[in-house]
Amino acid sequence: MRSIESKIKRVIIGKVEPDEDLIDSIIKMIKDYNIKSGLINCIGALKKFTLGYFDFESKEYLRKEYNSFVELVSCMGNISFKDGEPIVHLHASMGTKDYTILGGHLFQPSIVSITGEVYIFEIDKKLNRAEDSQFGLTLLDI
Repeated sequence: MRSIESKIKRVIIGKVEPDEDLIDSIIKMIKDYNIKSGLINCIGALKKFTLGYFDFESKEYLRKEYNSFVELVSCMGNISFKDGEPIVHLHASMGTKDYTILGGHLFQPSIVSITGEVYIFEIDKKLNRAEDSQFGLTLLDI
């Protein structure tokens, strides 16, 4: 295990409007506020979204796009960088009309239906990602 210590510098709060992409909006917040790295929490509602599940055997994400109204019950992740560009890594749980939960890695599209409430807790260190040859993923480089 590798670890670092960091402190929360500031909290940036955003409201994503209907028909906007949640992930694009978070990237815009990162650039507008020059966020170094941080933790993300979101709640709200989506109408179109893609969830992914990393298949260990094939070393690929299995993706499924949904076109249905859901509650964004919980969405958390982090902000890091690769080659100077922000990487938004999110996992999400969606509540459906029949009260079941869908979950996984959140990919685009991630289109808001009513609102998306985004809380970014910026930390005082820059986190970077690097290719991991064992899994074929870009993982945190600590």
